[in-house]
This record gives sequence, structure tokens and C-alpha cells, in this order.
Amino acid sequence: MPNFKYKAINPEGTTIESVLMAPDVKDVKRQLQDMKMVVISVQEVKSGKKTDQFKLTVKENIVLHFTKQLYTLLKAGVPIIASLRALKEQTPDEGFKTIIESIQTDIEGGSKFSDALSQFPKVFPSIYINSVRIGEISGTLEETLLYVHDFMASDSQMRKDVKKAFRYPMFVFIGIIGAFVVFTTTVIPNFIPMFQSTGNELPLPTKILMGMYYLFTDYGLLMLVLIAALITAVVLAVRTPQGKYKLDYLLLKLPIMGEFIKKVNVSRFAKLFYTMNKTGINITRAFEIMQQTMDNTVYNKELGIVADKISKGEKIADSIAQSPYFTSLLIEMISIGEKSGSLDEMLYSVSEYYNREVSDTVANMTSLIEPIVTVIMGGMILLLALAMFMPMWDMMDMM
Repeated sequence: MPNFKYKAINPEGTTIESVLMAPDVKDVKRQLQDMKMVVISVQEVKSGKKTDQFKLTVKENIVLHFTKQLYTLLKAGVPIIASLRALKEQTPDEGFKTIIESIQTDIEGGSKFSDALSQFPKVFPSIYINSVRIGEISGTLEETLLYVHDFMASDSQMRKDVKKAFRYPMFVFIGIIGAFVVFTTTVIPNFIPMFQSTGNELPLPTKILMGMYYLFTDYGLLMLVLIAALITAVVLAVRTPQGKYKLDYLLLKLPIMGEFIKKVNVSRFAKLFYTMNKTGINITRAFEIMQQTMDNTVYNKELGIVADKISKGEKIADSIAQSPYFTSLLIEMISIGEKSGSLDEMLYSVSEYYNREVSDTVANMTSLIEPIVTVIMGGMILLLALAMFMPMWDMMDMM
């Protein structure tokens, strides 16, 4: 995105000149107006900025550590330049040292902290930059950094929990398929000559396993190629906006996992909304940021619809209630928060509730998956047993 140099008057009546990253001039003016600033002029910076030179990515835990340390130093009264200088010396990541040095240089040259951060969108997400910008204007930068740190830490833990939840059933499924293939290709071949020697028509379970054996042995390589091609096609399709949306939609429709994914996204939405509302970001801008931050494209689309309704004057709870992807508890809590003026507390409570729900679901994932695994394993063992014993019973009857 290009950089724009702007001049504006802040709510205190001071003229501000700084640089802001945005897609176009219209977006710059909108962001400044959202911050209650009177726009004087906006001009695109044509010169090559160092943003293009630093397309660096940094591990999330390093950004979290930086945010908490910066909060501690600023809270103790250390100036921001001195704080950045100290943090630059402490960080072990050379790439992040370069980023901190660039931010420090920008601030020394007259840029605001938020504008300096916006040069690195891959490192500092939209919620981070916008919250810091509001914190600078309201004079609550220290508290803002703490809110952002807590959100990022909680969000990171939730994503780890989600990966853990998906990992277990995936390994179980692969293990079951592997065991079935091994049994079919190593045990069944030893009995095929004996079964065929009777001359009788083989039972259906035996025919199924023998058919699978011949399929694996005669067309195993072709099957591997087809499976690899199918996986590649699915991966490429999921990388497209339409494919990603269809996948997210299908996952939400799964019997057990769908409810789990719904809880994860509702918790994340509530925590995001709470953090941005607490830091002073207005509702319209908050929903725009949430659309960029939420990973699930179904929820991204729903947030866009909700934001449009809110901009037309509808209440937040009424707008969300029209979507099938938000829970009744969330809607009720937001409604109470709007009526009582305690929206922050309600959002925090519901996000913590669903956060615990997600953690409990992950902890109990084994007990939730066990019935499904038992049924699948029972069906496989029954098939194998019938395939083996039914021909033997026929042989015993003949004898």
C-alpha cells in the first residue's frame, strides 16, 4: 500500500503532519475523520519508502514480548525513543532489531508511533496499529498496549487449541486407514488360495476385501498419483476466495467440529470487539478491522453485512441476530450491554465464557472422538471377521 503525507488538526486544536499507509486518499480522509481530526491536506508520497525494503515476518511471541516490555517501560515513565532503544538491544531476532530501528528512526524524524508501525503490516496487524493510533490521540497508549497484548496472547492460545483439536482426529483417522490397508495387503493374501480352492462362491465381505487387495496391488501407484492430484487440486482451490469460503462453510456444517468452530469464531469476535471498543475505535472501523482479522471467510462476509446494517442505524444486537452464525448468548449479552451502557463488560464476559468452552472442548476431545472411533473400528473388525470366518464356515459345512 502507498504512503500518504497528511496535515490535519486534532481534537485539541494542534496541527499534525505525519505519514499514513492506506489504499487511497479517500481511506486516509476517512481514518482521520474517525479519529475526530479535521483534514487540511493529503498527498501521496511518491518517493520509494523503506517499507518496500523490509518485507519481514517475525514470530508472534517476539511481538508479544515486545508489546509487554514496551508497556512496562512506558508505564514506568521511560520516553518512547529510549524504550525502543533498550528493546532493540534486548531482542535476539536480528530482523526485528531492524524493524525497531526503523520505527525509532521514523519517530525521531517526526512520525507518530502508529504511522511508524504501519510500515510493517506483516508484523503488526490492523488491530495493533489502529489501537495504538487511538491510544496516541486519547493519551492512553500504555493501557492500549496492554489490551492489545492480552488480546494477541489469548488469540494465539486459542489458535493453538484449535490446531490441537484438529490434530487428534486427523491422526486417529490416518491410523485407522493405515491399519486397514496393512491388514488387507498382508493378511488377506495368505488366505486367498485356500478360499478359492473350495470352488464355492465367496461371501460378500470376502469379495470386498479381495477386491481391495487386488486394487491396492495392481493399481496402488495409480491410486497414489490420483490421491496426490486430488489433494493438490483441493489445496489450490482452497487458496481461491470462493474455495476458501466453501471450505469454511462446510466445516461449520460438520456435526461436532462445526459447533466447535462456531464457538472459536464467536469467542474471537467478542474478544476483538471488546479490545477495539475498549481502546476507543469506533464501531464502523472496528467491524472493518474484524473483517481483516477473522480467519473464517464465512464470518468475514457476515461481519460485512452486519456493519452495513449498523451504518444504516440498526442496533448491534439486532444486526447480529439476523445472522445464523452468532450464538443467542452473544446476542443477548450485546443487547444487555447496549441498553445498560456496559458493552465492554458484556463482550469480555462472553469471550471468556466461550474461551473456556473451547479449552474444555479441546481437553475433552478424546472422549468426544472415542464413540466415533469405536463405531468405525467395530465396523472394520466386523468386516474383517466376516471376510475371514464366513468362507471357513462354508468349508466346515462341506466337510
